[in-house]
Amino acid sequence: MKRFSMALALVAALFAALPANAEFFSQRFDFAVEKWIRINAKVGDLELQDVQFQFPAYVGPRKLGIQGRNQATLTVKNYGTVRTRVQVAIALFDGDGNLLGCGTTGTKMVGTKAGGEESYYVSFDYVNTRLASAKTFYITVETGPDVPQVSDGKPAPKSAG
Repeated sequence: MKRFSMALALVAALFAALPANAEFFSQRFDFAVEKWIRINAKVGDLELQDVQFQFPAYVGPRKLGIQGRNQATLTVKNYGTVRTRVQVAIALFDGDGNLLGCGTTGTKMVGTKAGGEESYYVSFDYVNTRLASAKTFYITVETGPDVPQVSDGKPAPKSAG
């Protein structure tokens, strides 16, 4: 009973830490290299359009002796009326459900503008030797308004000018 209470308290704290108007999406998809995979999912006013995995050190099942960045490119479109902050996580799994690698990215300076389309690049920098053998992937996206934050977690006051 004590573990359940602690777990419940942790979940409640995590939800309390999310901004009140944050949106969340998470889903599993079949994996493919060098092909655009249609996502077509809405997260609030943001549409996740598609994702493409680029692993330049692999061609089919063969590993090449070249350097390059293992990454996924996610294309999004903001159908809202305000800039939207976007946070992305992608995890790849083999046929047995083993985690092969993961990466995250998100809004760095300003969010995706209202009516705008943008690409986000998710790098798989460190654990990546078996990425090309992935069978499925999970993508998780969290969005919210692009509001400047101060160190105490509250929105920054608007300037007078």
